[in-house]
Amino acid sequence: MQFVVRKGTHLSVERISLVNAGRVFSGKWALRGIEATLKPGQVYAVLGANGAGKSTLLRLMAGWLPLSEGRILFDQSPMRPTATHLRRKVMLLEEHTVSRNGARSKPTETLCSTINDYQADRPNLEQDIADWYERLEVTSVYNKDERSMSKGQAYKIKLIGLFVVAPPVWLLDEPFSAGLDADGLKVLEEQMLAHARRGGIVAFTSQWPEHARRLANWTVVLDDGRLAWCAPPQEAPSKEARANGASSLEAVLQGLGPQ
Repeated sequence: MQFVVRKGTHLSVERISLVNAGRVFSGKWALRGIEATLKPGQVYAVLGANGAGKSTLLRLMAGWLPLSEGRILFDQSPMRPTATHLRRKVMLLEEHTVSRNGARSKPTETLCSTINDYQADRPNLEQDIADWYERLEVTSVYNKDERSMSKGQAYKIKLIGLFVVAPPVWLLDEPFSAGLDADGLKVLEEQMLAHARRGGIVAFTSQWPEHARRLANWTVVLDDGRLAWCAPPQEAPSKEARANGASSLEAVLQGLGPQ
């Protein structure tokens, strides 16, 4: 297994600040007025119903989309699609396997490209990749076309890229709907928590409060593109948050708070 990688450097992030962040599509605001701060050593669960703006938020933080208003600061530097040095500090994994330009490629080719893009040169890289293939039980599909893989197998190869590159910021869009089997989910959850313990930042989206209760230090709840609630998952949402939210938000909010 040959990976041609360029020499890279260790990158860190002290905080991510969202300042009045917003994004509009075809005249409609998908997100607006988002104010939040993400800090190292924390896991953030971004919850909300379909269309609440969860995926858009992660894409903005990763620099995949430009902001329509506001700022997203990595420390004091603004994130934008052209900020290559900042984008190497963050990796976004989406549930599906279609690339941003709509094309499909072999997941292993995407893995090689990811390692090169992040300049992830370090000793024993190839052995680490081989070990992760074995641990996630995808050695049998190495270099196969995506059509020969299950959805979960393709996602596991994405996870290998995340684990071996290990940028400071992990953004996971609906990881619990990506087709992972029980062992794959166990490994993912272990690595999310371990990355936070090492001082990384982890943010994942979900529609299910139990994921926040099990994994997250903070819950960020979106409702129709607005920030409805931000607190530890064990803290009961305020009456104001419940009163101002849409009916679809109640199922999320009622799953939070002390049990």
